[in-house]
Amino acid sequence: MKLALLLFSVLSLSLWFGTQGTAPVECRGKSLPITFYEVGLKLTGPSIPLRFGGTRAFPSFGFKTDKALRLVIKNQDQYNEFWKQLTAPIAPGNWIPPRPEIDFSKEMLIVSANGQRPSSGFWTIIDGACEGDGRVEIFITNVEDTGCGGNLGVLTYPADAVRIPRSDLPVVFREREISCKDWYEKYLRYN
Repeated sequence: MKLALLLFSVLSLSLWFGTQGTAPVECRGKSLPITFYEVGLKLTGPSIPLRFGGTRAFPSFGFKTDKALRLVIKNQDQYNEFWKQLTAPIAPGNWIPPRPEIDFSKEMLIVSANGQRPSSGFWTIIDGACEGDGRVEIFITNVEDTGCGGNLGVLTYPADAVRIPRSDLPVVFREREISCKDWYEKYLRYN
């Protein structure tokens, strides 16, 4: 009987602590600055908050790919290939934006692309970067939800790209998926 009561108490406590949610993501090292990768016309609009302080512009381009991919671009050859894939869907004779210059001795480009989606209610946002424990961690928030009103019923290719300081450490992607409603509430708290 005492053993059963002890097991019940331990189980109850573990269930209670287990349902408290996960601890918030923290930078266990040095937070890295994120610079928005701007392609084409300079867009203005509201800023979005970053996980470890600061703000950045909202992602403003798509990357046509059938499946999700994450890229770490550290040299000019990789960048040339990325640019070729990024501009491939543009019909010949149409305007192609100038390719932004990147000094790969100082920076690297991080890309998050989620592949084809059925509407405009899907986003991928690189919202944090941190260096610690012998690696660079890239934090990505994916909004995979058509629950926010005003979505257009068109195929989209959500993507985001940022510049961060160059590092030769391995890069690890940390991702979370949230609803459009939760992301919007976080955004409203900020603005």
